[in-house]
Amino acid sequence: MDREMFNTYGELWLDERVFQKGYNFNPLSEWAYKIPESNEHAKILQYIDTMPEKDSPTIFGLNNSADLTFRLNESLGLITTLVDVQPREGGGGTGLSRED
Repeated sequence: MDREMFNTYGELWLDERVFQKGYNFNPLSEWAYKIPESNEHAKILQYIDTMPEKDSPTIFGLNNSADLTFRLNESLGLITTLVDVQPREGGGGTGLSRED
């Protein structure tokens, strides 16, 4: 599956078209993912600073609901971990102590 995924992304992103001026890696995404036109280090860093902090799932070919599913799973994992590390008290006294 990894090889198939690499081949799929390779066909999309590792192509002669990426060297054409103004080529957009995914025209369906909200932000235009393009290669900066400048070769100056400072301008490239400035361009990177304008990029969104959180990539849209559409840039990876996913539906927008994929982001919601990911965030729900992360939240559930966090809550489960928090509940698991809570001290067990009361009742029969068989749970772990606060020090354990």
